[in-house]
Amino acid sequence: MRLIFDNRTLLNHFKIIPLLFKRILRPYPDYLAKSFIYILMFFYGTATFNANQEREIKFEHITPAMGLSQATIHCILQDSKGFLWFGTEDGLNKYDGYNFTIFRHNERDSNSISDNFIWTLCEDKNQNLWIGTSNGGLNKYDREKEIFVRYKHNPDDPLSISQDDVRRIFEDSRGNLWIGTNNGGLNLFNHSDESFIKYKYSFADENTIGNNSIRDIIEDDDGILWIGTNGGGLNKFNTASGKFTRFTVSPAKFNSISSNFIWSLYKDKEGIIWIGTYGRGLSKLDLSTMLFDSFSFEPNKENRLINNNVTSIYEDQQGLLWIGTEGGLSIFDSKENNFYNIAYNPQKLTGLSSNIIRFVTEDRAGLIWIGTVGGGINKYNPFRKRFIHHQHNPSVPFSLSSNMIRAVFEDSDEILWVGTLGGGLNRLDRNSSNFIHYRNDDNTKGSISNNSISAIYEDSENALWFGTWGGGLNRLSARNKNKVDEFQYFTYNSNNRYSIPSDTIQAIYEDSFGNLWVGTEIGLCVYNKEENKFIRFKHDPQVANSISDNRIQSNSIYEDKANNLWIGTWNGLNRISNNRKINSKNSNEIKFTTYKNDINLLNSISDNRVISIYEDPASTKNKIILWIGTVSGGLNKLVVSRNLEKNTEEIEVTHFTERNGLPNNAIYAILGDESGNIWLSTNNGLSKFNPSENTFRNYNESDGLQSDQFYWGAAFKSNSGKMYFGGINGLTAFFPSDLIDNQHIPEVYITDFQLFNKPVPISENSPLQKSILETESIKLSYDSYVMTFEFVALDYAIPEKNQYMYMLEGYDKNWIPSGNRRFVTYSSIGAGEYTFKVKGSNNDGIWNEQGISIDITVLPPFWANFWFITLLILTITGMVVYFITDRVRQMLALERLRTKLAADLHDNIGSSLTEISILSEVISKKLKDEDQSVRKNLKRISEDSRILIDRMSDIVWLVNPKRDTLYDLILRLEDRYSELLSLTNISFTSKNLKSLERISLSMEHRQHLFLIFKEGLNNSINHSNCSEITLDARVNGKNLVMILSDNGKGFNSENHYKGNGLRNMIDRAIQIGGELIIDSEINKGTKLEFRGKIG
Repeated sequence: MRLIFDNRTLLNHFKIIPLLFKRILRPYPDYLAKSFIYILMFFYGTATFNANQEREIKFEHITPAMGLSQATIHCILQDSKGFLWFGTEDGLNKYDGYNFTIFRHNERDSNSISDNFIWTLCEDKNQNLWIGTSNGGLNKYDREKEIFVRYKHNPDDPLSISQDDVRRIFEDSRGNLWIGTNNGGLNLFNHSDESFIKYKYSFADENTIGNNSIRDIIEDDDGILWIGTNGGGLNKFNTASGKFTRFTVSPAKFNSISSNFIWSLYKDKEGIIWIGTYGRGLSKLDLSTMLFDSFSFEPNKENRLINNNVTSIYEDQQGLLWIGTEGGLSIFDSKENNFYNIAYNPQKLTGLSSNIIRFVTEDRAGLIWIGTVGGGINKYNPFRKRFIHHQHNPSVPFSLSSNMIRAVFEDSDEILWVGTLGGGLNRLDRNSSNFIHYRNDDNTKGSISNNSISAIYEDSENALWFGTWGGGLNRLSARNKNKVDEFQYFTYNSNNRYSIPSDTIQAIYEDSFGNLWVGTEIGLCVYNKEENKFIRFKHDPQVANSISDNRIQSNSIYEDKANNLWIGTWNGLNRISNNRKINSKNSNEIKFTTYKNDINLLNSISDNRVISIYEDPASTKNKIILWIGTVSGGLNKLVVSRNLEKNTEEIEVTHFTERNGLPNNAIYAILGDESGNIWLSTNNGLSKFNPSENTFRNYNESDGLQSDQFYWGAAFKSNSGKMYFGGINGLTAFFPSDLIDNQHIPEVYITDFQLFNKPVPISENSPLQKSILETESIKLSYDSYVMTFEFVALDYAIPEKNQYMYMLEGYDKNWIPSGNRRFVTYSSIGAGEYTFKVKGSNNDGIWNEQGISIDITVLPPFWANFWFITLLILTITGMVVYFITDRVRQMLALERLRTKLAADLHDNIGSSLTEISILSEVISKKLKDEDQSVRKNLKRISEDSRILIDRMSDIVWLVNPKRDTLYDLILRLEDRYSELLSLTNISFTSKNLKSLERISLSMEHRQHLFLIFKEGLNNSINHSNCSEITLDARVNGKNLVMILSDNGKGFNSENHYKGNGLRNMIDRAIQIGGELIIDSEINKGTKLEFRGKIG
């Protein structure tokens, strides 16, 4: 922790005082002179100490309104994980910087804390948290189960704790746990059997403890316990011998302890024991001499203890001793032997909230925590940025005249001038730290011309120039700085072309040639003092080298190391490279070079509206480096490199925007510090840019800035290095070196786990078997598809500025920044193995890169488990095998049936029909001629029998499973008509037969295709008068094309489509999912084409 007592001039003052008074006291003896000087320095130092320290120490208050269970805090502890615990009179509080978890007694729950009144807290080496209560005895908090184990006094059990009013718990270096009670003496806890060994006062034995009311316990470097009692003095306890040595008030001894009522004890880094007493102030014991020294409150004396009832003592990381009393807080610097006191002041919002202090401690980051009676918790954050905020206060007449700050300047006499909008001009009186106001007064000649001050500048003659917003330019000579009515005015005169071009002033700057440049809202001009003329430069679109725009921007005129003059306008950046002493005769020789944004050119400025310019310290005559601020294009680095040999220049522009870390793309002002950093005021806070690393460190209102919104051009750096930035709520001032970052790496934890937006309880049947803080892995069922994690980075400086990143490994591909949001919800992530990871940073961007992680297993549903899938596969495989086997069996049976049917049809019905045909022919031959009618009928029977035989032959062929291929189909057609074709002069050709041997067809397809092309062949043979018939079949994948064509006489297909024959053929094609195309023309033959899938 860093605590600053003095201001920057204190050391110089101390150097000056002895020299000054050495002359004054020269006539006096040396010892008197030296004594006087030391006394004077002491009182001066004390006054400076008090004045500055009161300004430095500001407390944040944490009260019940923020979730604390009660406003009286008796004890504070930061546990090994980093959580803070507060013991109040109404519950135990666990704090993570955002929320409180409150533990209260519940008479229906034996696992709740035994009492709400908490006196003391202790964490042992095994990370067990022990709690001492007022009436509930001792409690141990089980972190895994989040329950309390109680140890209470039992009159029937001599091994129980001696009393239930537990005032102090302490673990020594050997791991022994000591419990001090209010009237039951000292207890030693036996971890093996959870019994207690008691040490009590005995009047008859001086080696016993001096009193049974224990208030505090500490251990020295030799392992000796020191015990403070309430009436029995300080007791030294040798645990090996079991004997106590008492140190009590002894009027006969000059260096004895000051009181027998000891309320607090502390051993500092030097081994000194500090003793807080009730009523007699503070004592310290030097163990090397065994002598006591005392400090007490003395009215009307500076640098003394604030109150004699000392309740708590703590030494911080810097060696300062914080002493809590019942009259306020004392901070003791042992090296200077001085106390700095802080008391409750109801007028001070950031002061101590109560004078009655019960506990003081420091956390691992260096923050001081103070528990008070009735005032809640006071937190002192040394990392709260040391920004000084000057602002208007209506009740303070010498505060700033307005909060709208438009211009800031410190002159050569180190006088600070502040220009406001509407509030006039302010001058800071260094002696009184009051602001003196300069306002326009129509009744006072020579008062400032307008109350809106937009620019301030001091020229080489130490005269001050003030630009106003509507009142023109004002000049105050060096000798008249302290006068409010000696302003000289320069205003626009329409009848004088050498007057200032506008009364609205934006910028004032004097270059190395003595030119005083003035930028206005409607043009740029130069004031020539010798001629007393304002020489104007206006934009002329007809002149290539004129200035690019007439609207000059605030504080955006600058001369670089090569004497180039740069001017920022609302429409581009301008450069004068041939600058000189300008007068009314040579002004037309001035040429402007303009730099503008070009969307097609990366090497151009990002925005034409240039509002701030700063030259880098590394800039040289041959390599100019400028930093350019724009309205919405962020920051630009402009490098102009000159090649003297070639007489050429190269321009390089680099852009920096919000994407690179800027808080905002509006850069109102730019200043550089002594470390090479660049400070940028924006519309969203202040930013420190490190050019060597290209990194930004951003500050906002929560760091102490006047607000997040600053004003155009309102910035200045003094000779001492102090920076000033003006905004809409006053003036921010600071030394960059005072802004110390918080280097504490915060511990990161997952603090809550929810399913379906409800906290998951801890139980045997729950996904959480123990506290989420102690859990390393979680198993979830497949239906737990909405889960929420809450997490925290335990840094308490400014928790709302802590940052977080998370990733669900196995689901998220990259880390996901969440800003200061501390929770994330995932839904429907699916079964699998995942790891949820969190990283966190403190308020100053110091990250815990290791973070915390927890393994998540989402179990698949039973039907997605391996055993179920295996069983299912086996079952399905069995069913498939059974189905295929059964199907094969059926197919084989069907094949046998078809074979048998074909054989039966052929052998029985076929042979019977043949016999009928033959017999009818035999009978017909034997009949006499007169039996013509009978002969005719017999002939008909014979013909019909032959037709039936042919059809039966077709059926036998269709049923026969050995004739299932497309090849068999075509062979059947050939065989069917070979005899008939042999009786004609028609040739028949079939193509691609060999390629069809493996193409199987279903019985239905064979039937319909056979009948379609059978009918087609019949028509070609009987009606076409053709000499050639061709049958062609082609298969491509599952697609089949069969074409029957002849070279006969053809026919009119439109008429023939009306016939039943062709209609039936088309219907058959449709039934097997195909189409039949009949193409025929008179005298050009006929083509019958089937297209469809193989079935």
